[in-house]
Formats: sequence, C-alpha cells, structure tokens
Amino acid sequence: MGRFKWTEELKNEVRQLGEQGLNSREIVERLYDSYGVYYPRRTVRQYMNHEKPTATVRSDSGFNIEPIYHYGEDGKVDDIKITAKYLMLNEQTQKTPEDILEYLNLDAKEWRVVSAIPNQWTTPTADGPKWNFQLKVNVKPRVENAIEDLVERLTHEVKPLHVESHIDPSRQNNLVIPLADLHFGILKLDHIQDKIAELLEIISLGYKTIVIEVIGDTLHSDKINSTETVSGTILEDVNMPNAIDEAMMFMETIVTAALKHANSVYIKSVGGNHDFDMSYMFMLWVKEHFKQAKVDVNNNYRTAYLLDHVLVSIQHGDVNKRIPGQILATEHKHMWGVASTVEIHTGHLHFDKTVDENGVIIRQFSTPKPTDGWEKKNAFVGSSKLLHALVYSDDRLKVEHFI
Repeated sequence: MGRFKWTEELKNEVRQLGEQGLNSREIVERLYDSYGVYYPRRTVRQYMNHEKPTATVRSDSGFNIEPIYHYGEDGKVDDIKITAKYLMLNEQTQKTPEDILEYLNLDAKEWRVVSAIPNQWTTPTADGPKWNFQLKVNVKPRVENAIEDLVERLTHEVKPLHVESHIDPSRQNNLVIPLADLHFGILKLDHIQDKIAELLEIISLGYKTIVIEVIGDTLHSDKINSTETVSGTILEDVNMPNAIDEAMMFMETIVTAALKHANSVYIKSVGGNHDFDMSYMFMLWVKEHFKQAKVDVNNNYRTAYLLDHVLVSIQHGDVNKRIPGQILATEHKHMWGVASTVEIHTGHLHFDKTVDENGVIIRQFSTPKPTDGWEKKNAFVGSSKLLHALVYSDDRLKVEHFI
C-alpha cells in the first residue's frame, strides 16, 4: 500500500470531480486508477464539500452559550467545544446536549455529541436560592457509513502479498518480535524510522522461525471516527484512518522482511484495552494479506505457542495479572510438559520489566510511542521508548535486542 499526501492540486481535483457529479466512492476509484493509491473516502468527502457550519451564539437573560471551533488541516471545522450556562434561575432546569445543538442551529443529523459534562450549583440570594446549570459539550461532524469506511479501508484491493523466499537448513536460531502498545495514531512512522531500520537489520541475519507477536493496543482507539478505548473512555483525538494506514505499512514492512529471511513465519495476536475490536478486524487483514505466514486471528485475551522447547504465552497485561503462570500451566498442559523454558510476554503499562516467578519469566515490554497528554498529566514520563527483538536457541533466550 503506497503512502499518500494531500497536496493542494489533489484537493482541487477532488473538488472538481465532486462538482462533476461523482460521489465519494467513484472519486476514490478514479484516484486509485490515476495514482495507484487508495485515498480514504472519509477524507475525500471532506474535500468535496468545504462549507463550514453556521452557529448562532445566544446570550439571553440568564443564559449564555459559547462555542469554540477547531479546524482540521483541510480547513474544515472538525471539532466544537461548547460551554452553556444557565445562571440565577428561579427553578432547577436540565438541558440535554441535543438542546445545545438546537440552540446553535447545528443539525443533529450532521453533528454527534462526543462528550457532555453537566454541573449544577445554587447561589443564595435575598429572594432565596437561585439555580445555576452548566453543560460542557464536545461535538464532531457525523461521518456517513463510518463502519463501511473501516471495512473498505481494511479490505479494499486486499490481495495476497507474495514474497520470494527459500528454505535455508543452516538457519538454527529463532527470532521473536514482540509488538506491544504501538498506539498508532499517537505513534507515527516518522517517529520510529531508525528503529525500523535497525529491526530490519536484525531480521536480515536469517532465522529458522520468526514469530511476530501483536500484544494489543496496536491502534490507539477502538473506533474510527472518535477516539475511545474498548470501555468507552474518551481519549485525546487522533486521526484513526491515517493510524490504520500507517499500521498496515509498518506490518507490511516487517512481515515482508521476515518472509524473506526465515524458513517459517508465525504471527500471534491478542487485543488490548484500547483496540480489542479494531485489532480483530486488523488481524483479518493481516491474515488475508500475508498468506505465506501462519496468522493466528482470535478474540482471546491470551494465547500461547511452542517454539521448539520454549513455551511463550502472550497477553496484553490488563487482565489475568494475579497468577498468569499457573493459568498458563492449566490451559496448556501438553506444551508446558515439553518446554524447557516458559515465558509470558505482556505490555499495557508502557515500561520494561522482567521478573522470574518460580521459573516462569514474565517480560513486560515498553512502548515506542511518544509521551501523550494523559501520560504527561499523570507524570508517566520516564519510561524507555523501545522496540525489542529476542533471539532464542532450541531451549532458551540467547540475545535480547533493545531497539
């Protein structure tokens, strides 16, 4: 999948095609035919129509409403933060976010409420207590067929990638590449170009087996048109369509190199607390795209595999934290019985930590992504920003690369 950049010339071309009567899907196909690049329909729709919303700011007696507009790179309003206040009222009142949209003349069919924080308090006066009500609302443009866009992005022109490879009997060691907490959306490919280059050098040394572990939170959000975790926690906004594109490019780079330099390639995966559902769909794309690799797509919270005589379990790290070694022995008795070394690979907490619990090595991997706003606020700023690569012999770890 090629990389793309929205130039002014390309934006104008999209507008002109839209003025000629082409819909967004037809424009996407026209651009693909012309440039060999799949441009996301969501962005195409934005450039087709540059009209900005008109809002009426009202300040009636006892009522004040203030919208703050934020603009995307395309010049369109992509976020409105609204504060509405009802002050010194004689009786208690409640207003919904939809009421606020109506006051601003914003069509609820075109705008969606991302978050709403209400607050009430009373003010004593000579005439008795007065009611005050405040509502902070964050709204964004609705995007038609958001799920359709996601499915299309993950399946458009998905053709099995064929990589020239060969079996080399002299390859003895195995390589494990744990990918924990990449958080594409916060993480950009530009942030880790040097790390990717170093990882590719390690892969090029050649191995009997390469295992790529996708240990959750590859993507920062579990939704494409809002930025939320699996549990619905609202996060600072990221461009999820672009995040998916960059995650695909990253995976294609790593897997292609692995197929060239290993006798066999396995891709194991579990979802994370940020991207469990999105990760499942992403791994379906991985399975369809890399037919030469053995790809494990599942909706489990943990999985395990045997690499010669090394038993490895992967789990994101947000659940099964109390006795992971005992759970592994219970769920995978046969592999446990033949293993010389047992390891559990996790992430989630974004810092490196290795412990030995009664012979079970638990490796917690850090994240390579830049520190985000939430981490800065809570002072989680000291962790290393690393990728890892682990070289194993038949029965134990030989080399750990810190990238």
